[in-house]
Amino acid sequence: METDPNESGFDELMRLSQQFTRQQEEHEKKERQREEQGKKVQGVLQGLKELKVSMAIEQLKATASPEIIEEVNALKSKPGTDDLRKVISGLADEIERRLGTISASNRDAVPLVNSMRTLNILMDLYFSL
Repeated sequence: METDPNESGFDELMRLSQQFTRQQEEHEKKERQREEQGKKVQGVLQGLKELKVSMAIEQLKATASPEIIEEVNALKSKPGTDDLRKVISGLADEIERRLGTISASNRDAVPLVNSMRTLNILMDLYFSL
């Protein structure tokens, strides 16, 4: 008994369709798993960021002004490092300005002012790279 070539072609088409559907389902499953894994990694990274900020805040409590502590605390929920760069640059600029005032009356402070200016320049370079 011979099978009809149309029926054989139709069976092959159905088999290929089912195979394609299975492959598509497997691909979608892997994609969902990849997305879930990415979310877990992002959660872990956010947790580490919050932990680092909390540890820094504890260290800053002994030396920093409440305004700086507040600014650093706000970094927990902000992406990137632009705000931290601004805090650091602002503090360095303020130190440089105060040292400049001190060095006007005390020539021994001039090397300290130059060191602070050097640090400021290097930090600006670092933040721009």
